[in-house]
Amino acid sequence: MIYRKLKKLEEQKRDIQSLIIAAYQSSADSEIIMFRINDLQWDLGIVEKSIEEERIMIPLKWGLATFIVFSIGIIIYGLILS
Repeated sequence: MIYRKLKKLEEQKRDIQSLIIAAYQSSADSEIIMFRINDLQWDLGIVEKSIEEERIMIPLKWGLATFIVFSIGIIIYGLILS
């Protein structure tokens, strides 16, 4: 669950990279190819930025999950002793 978005973004990055390779190998007009490659590189930059943001958030997500589990454990422990 914590790594789901990161895996999805990395898959999207691989897809964009394969589209860039396919555009280079295309036999269309070179000007059109360059416009398409520029658009894909822009998209790739956005996805890479999102991947970095998600990697920064992973420790925070683990911390939140740990806090919730310990909080529930303390509440249950307090209810049992009461």
